[in-house]
Amino acid sequence: MNENASFTRRNFLRTVAAASGGLVLGFDIPFGSTPADAMTVAPEVTCWVVIQPDESVIIRVNRTEMGQGNFTALPMLVAEELECDWSKVRAEYVDPEENLRRNYAWGQGKTTASRSIRGSQDYLRKAGATARTMLLIAASAEWNVPVAQCKAAEGVITHGPSGRKLTYGQIAERASTVMPPANVKLKDPKDWKLLGTPRRRLEIADKVTGKPIYAIDVRLPGMLYATIAQCPVFKGTLKSVDELKIVQMKGVRKIVKLPDAVAVVADSWWQAKSTGCAAYHLE
Repeated sequence: MNENASFTRRNFLRTVAAASGGLVLGFDIPFGSTPADAMTVAPEVTCWVVIQPDESVIIRVNRTEMGQGNFTALPMLVAEELECDWSKVRAEYVDPEENLRRNYAWGQGKTTASRSIRGSQDYLRKAGATARTMLLIAASAEWNVPVAQCKAAEGVITHGPSGRKLTYGQIAERASTVMPPANVKLKDPKDWKLLGTPRRRLEIADKVTGKPIYAIDVRLPGMLYATIAQCPVFKGTLKSVDELKIVQMKGVRKIVKLPDAVAVVADSWWQAKSTGCAAYHLE
């Protein structure tokens, strides 16, 4: 197995997989994948939702997907109150650099077991409800009718008395100029249509086709790799290291000895891992 090989399983999957103006609705307060493309386009009202002219809806996620379904469940919280068409929703991670630049507009992004839902369900639902209200206000202004006469469902706003309709994509740009309401009413759980229903996970297709960029995929100029072997016994120590044997191995740059561990720095992770395993003794 060679990490430096030009043809890998990930490259193969990327090769055979199909390659895949809007409104940004987000909050400057933390109610909060590569960087979302929508972060650089469209006038921003808030920071959580992007509605494109083609009716696609991007919902941003600031919690890590660790197998617990965050990348799907968190957008569902927003989409329920937004009253968008779930089939047109895709999720995108918040760009950490952008979050820092905006003084943590999306919050800290801390991910701890199942607390992502418990800790963010209130502000994410408010994010969706606020965006929906802004779209309704924009549509009522377009028609010059009271906003109370307008209703949103499945990404379409309907004026009750006249039957006129506008899609979210059609009214999104105008909605971007609306002042976000200070207070919004959330749905009663008995009225939920999306939350509590089984849905296909949004990140599975990308995982299967090798699209996500993991930490091990990152490459920087002059980058080196280190692996560490630590004594598995509490208060165990490093007894010896055959440094001469290790430094002569291909790709090895440095050996770092600690009281209870040894690290090998090399040109690739595989070189650091395979060469460092054979020449030390922990006790």
